Amino acid sequence: MLEDPEKSRRNIQGDTIKLRKASPDREEGLQFAKFFNEASEGFFRSMLGIKTFEILADAYLKPNNEYSYENVTMIEYNSQIVGMVSGYTYAEKEGFNRNILFQFPKGAKLRILIFSVIGRILSRFLGPQRNDDYYLQAIAISSQMRRKGLGQRLIKHSEGIAHKKGSNTLSLDVSSKNEKAINCYKKYGMEIFSSWPNFLKLSPVFTHMVKEI
Repeated sequence: MLEDPEKSRRNIQGDTIKLRKASPDREEGLQFAKFFNEASEGFFRSMLGIKTFEILADAYLKPNNEYSYENVTMIEYNSQIVGMVSGYTYAEKEGFNRNILFQFPKGAKLRILIFSVIGRILSRFLGPQRNDDYYLQAIAISSQMRRKGLGQRLIKHSEGIAHKKGSNTLSLDVSSKNEKAINCYKKYGMEIFSSWPNFLKLSPVFTHMVKEI
């Protein structure tokens, strides 16, 4: 979840805030997993069950996959992780290991299989859509640190990464029912680009948002 930039309390200044590349550390991976599940509004926990955080942390430690520490920036306050953003380009996504979750060594294979099948279906509609697109897969701030401008810092930081990688747009997908999040992203400069599904008069489930940078 992100703070509403128009309702933010006094932004934190000085050396108490630090943005840094994520590290391949298991405890950090577990923190990432909790943030990631929160950003997905509990979808991962509902699909993968009680081992969700362990499964995601295991993938986080490995290179070349969508959950890898390689794609993550952590934000710290007084040396404590209080949020993160995960993102990658279209080209990076195309090269990712698609079966990384199956490398989890402690069971849950059936849940992972079901999740992977659903994920493959959704990946046709969600994620980066163009070669110049930098996709914000997940962004989250801990509840006690919201309304302090940290979400805006993560997005600005992501814009810098996107530029370095040759991308001209930021994009993300958000639940179409989460009007609060959609309105918040609009205030960060993102615009609604499309929704899915968009056929047979079905109610949209996901809203795709884009920002030119």
